[in-house]
Amino acid sequence: MSQFVVSARKYRPTTFKDVISQPHITTTLKNAIASGQLAHAFLFCGPRGVGKTTCARILAKAINCLQITEAIEPCNQCVNCVSLSKNSAMNVYELDAASNNSVEDIRELVGQVRYAPQVGKYKIYIIDEVHMLSNAAFNAFLKTLEEPPSYALFILATTERHKVLPTILSRCQIFNFNRIKLEDIVTQLKTIATQSAIPYEEAALQLIAQKAEGAMRDALSIFDLVTTSAGTGGTITYAIARDHLQILDYDYYFASTDAFLESNIAAALSLYDAILRAGFNGHHFVVGLGEHLRNLLVCKDSATIPLLEVTDNIRPRYAEYAPKCTIPFLLKALARLNQCDIGYKASWHQRLHVELALIELASSHAAPPANRPAPVPKADTPKAPIIPKPKGADAAVCASITPSTQPNPTTDRLPNHPVKTGPTPETLTIPTLASLKSALAPKEKAIDTDQRIGNQDATKAPISATMIESFLADYSAQLKKNGHIAAYHLMNQPIQIQGTVITISLINSVQEQMLQILKEELLPKLKLHHPDLTIQSVLGEQPSVQKPYTDQEKLIYLCKKNAAIGLLQERLRLEVAY
Repeated sequence: MSQFVVSARKYRPTTFKDVISQPHITTTLKNAIASGQLAHAFLFCGPRGVGKTTCARILAKAINCLQITEAIEPCNQCVNCVSLSKNSAMNVYELDAASNNSVEDIRELVGQVRYAPQVGKYKIYIIDEVHMLSNAAFNAFLKTLEEPPSYALFILATTERHKVLPTILSRCQIFNFNRIKLEDIVTQLKTIATQSAIPYEEAALQLIAQKAEGAMRDALSIFDLVTTSAGTGGTITYAIARDHLQILDYDYYFASTDAFLESNIAAALSLYDAILRAGFNGHHFVVGLGEHLRNLLVCKDSATIPLLEVTDNIRPRYAEYAPKCTIPFLLKALARLNQCDIGYKASWHQRLHVELALIELASSHAAPPANRPAPVPKADTPKAPIIPKPKGADAAVCASITPSTQPNPTTDRLPNHPVKTGPTPETLTIPTLASLKSALAPKEKAIDTDQRIGNQDATKAPISATMIESFLADYSAQLKKNGHIAAYHLMNQPIQIQGTVITISLINSVQEQMLQILKEELLPKLKLHHPDLTIQSVLGEQPSVQKPYTDQEKLIYLCKKNAAIGLLQERLRLEVAY
């Protein structure tokens, strides 16, 4: 039994013409070979499975081919081409930078560059996944990459160009590979299926190509899986491909859209429950539903129909269904599903997270209830602003306004406008400025009189020392609570109250400056108790304390503090040693 070789290796392109969806790359490389204007370093960038390493091998084969064709293609028959196809070429070195990314590996490679090729014109070094090299390895590679020998040629490949150092990028010719088109993948799969004598349904191949997302290697891997599932001589059907790829059938998405348009919340939730019971992931359903609504959106305009990436058997169904959905509904649904997609993984209750999104989508398209009467347009009559009735003293002011300022519904109506009968809401029109001034003048005079009398009474009232001390204690506690510890200690200094003067004994000038700042906040609050209260400070005299410095002074200090030490010194005749 012969060894099985996966399709990604078995059908790897061996010439430039076999490379699909990259004509800008292959044409440029063939022209460079024909004109002899080959750069010393190439950098192939692009997503996975689009042919970067394949093109690097074809380029290496074409450069050293002994019988290159007129179409600038390798012959695949000479010694150099055959040895490269068998991975035994002595002048072509492949390095996987993902596993050989240290500076020692690059130094070893640089050491080999010094030796000229034994067969052929060039020594080619293919470094795959070059972005995995360490910074030290990049720096060790710089000089050789900038000025290599005339016979050395470097081909670097990476999927993440942004991780490559700018100094490396500036030394290479950069080629950007595109994702492979959906129709090109389908054509290639048809060719492989025909060569392998495997019967297939075109819808199945289209589904495989759609799931590959522009990567030919992924498409071939899925193709092998589906082929194995179909069995020897079996047909690759759409159902087999759908089951193995864990793709929800389009019927689920169309049924969900029907539930949204009919505002049937129960149907939407029941359908989602059936999807979960079938073993599908809720996140996959959200993503697939978003793609489904996006397909409906692009079908709304004939200019965007080519953007529809579905199998041919589904295209007519989308074209028929799209007119049922309005563009505002589709845009709102897509925005809500995008939010659901972003927050799905972070949600603790993922099922509820999706169900809320489905409920909102079904509710957003709900029509107004049939039993609710439609609003009747009103006549274009000027409306007086409705102001809530005032309470308390302001009610008396408004009541004092003369009735002449109120409109008369029977005489003040506009011509050609009938008078509406029946109960009307009680409203209050805005009075004029003159009427307000005349109504408020007596009230303002009364308030001023009361304030003067109150101030005189407060001035005549005796000062309560207990009340002031209680207020200062509360203020000090508030300072401590707010973290102002220095101010808190200041307010705990001795305080004397004599008449309207509050005297605080301070320790130093720093507290005196701090008190001046506290006065700005404290005095307005104290004047509420008595308008004549003032605060002054007295700087107390602090006794000077002489600290002992020498050993003798320390001994004297300890003897004064503890008589037992002095007695011990006397009996043992102890002296301070110098």
